[in-house]
Amino acid sequence: MLDLLNAQLEKLHAHPFYAGRLPRSVASTAEFAARVPLLSRAEFVAEMARPGYGAFAPQVPPVRVHLTPMGASLVPILHSAADLRAIETACGQHLDACGIGPGDVCMVTFGYHLFVAGLFYQTQMEARGVACIPHGPGETERAAQVARQCGVTVLAGNPSHALKLIEAGCPVPRVFFAGGEPFSGNEALYARVRAAMPGTLLIDSYSLSECLPVARTFPGGSGVHVFDELLYAEVIDPDTGAPLPEGERGELVLTHLQKTLQPLVRYRTGDLTVLERTAPVHGRRVSLPRVVFGRVDAMVKIKGVKVYPSELKSVLLGVSGATGAYRLVVGTKASGGDHLTLRVEGAPTDMDVIAERFKRQTLIHADAIEALDKLGEGPLVEDNRRQTA
Repeated sequence: MLDLLNAQLEKLHAHPFYAGRLPRSVASTAEFAARVPLLSRAEFVAEMARPGYGAFAPQVPPVRVHLTPMGASLVPILHSAADLRAIETACGQHLDACGIGPGDVCMVTFGYHLFVAGLFYQTQMEARGVACIPHGPGETERAAQVARQCGVTVLAGNPSHALKLIEAGCPVPRVFFAGGEPFSGNEALYARVRAAMPGTLLIDSYSLSECLPVARTFPGGSGVHVFDELLYAEVIDPDTGAPLPEGERGELVLTHLQKTLQPLVRYRTGDLTVLERTAPVHGRRVSLPRVVFGRVDAMVKIKGVKVYPSELKSVLLGVSGATGAYRLVVGTKASGGDHLTLRVEGAPTDMDVIAERFKRQTLIHADAIEALDKLGEGPLVEDNRRQTA
């Protein structure tokens, strides 16, 4: 990995955006983290908003331009021919690992309008000799009929929509590529898909439009494994920017290792995850065992532990009776210390599951968990400690 990082540093040393920011080489990944500044999404968006894309002006002609929403802006994501070939090569190795190749028929039910996934899956399949049906989302009955007519063996799409396709008579695929919603992190949805596709190889994935692809399920691995020939992944403390040890949750930071247009170095994704290094799994050694479970947002420290409010969405995924709405209420115990109440909207059937998931996710226990018919308007975190201090 260090060789790949240094090769990229050497290439980008004179890049208009990075000139004066990057060393030519580093002796270790620790030195890389210490000497190379973090890049925020706001900085990236601001540069792309300048005439001609500012310092990210393409140095070779782009052959594909995606437009991705970032805040109030639609930001162009540029790919050169070399960028697309690198993506296709990496994804092709994943398709090989999944036993997908000529003779397979893939139906893509992801969207194609702005949403990058549709064309992304289509091109990687076609590059490996797989017949591809670019159907897009919706029209369930027709899609199921097309899948039967064409003998679909590989399906790529939203898991909830895939379940409807199976109910409508779509053949059970040999391999299913999931995306567009939490999948392996949503135990209930994953179980429903497994029941509907009992013999299917289920692939979860994580990507960003500006970093495509990031990670996927590889046969024999756990979680999703990073395409570390394309990206160097770190996890940092979102508050301090300091690198975190393996196994600690924090913000994912990515560095392109091959991209020629819009190369990003130490790019803050804003996504919360946990990173682990593993024995090689089809050549990849970096895993996100729980994929991504929240966004870096208004962090609050409770009982001495950093809690990110959006990460709690994963606690309620698939819990029967819960609407998914929640609020943390933090107060002070009479004896001192923090008192934490988790309020959940709806009528959840298993509060013990919520309590166990909450502790596993945040590493602290809730002093009380309350179910309310309606939470009403209000913040995700109601911090009353300031009022009692």
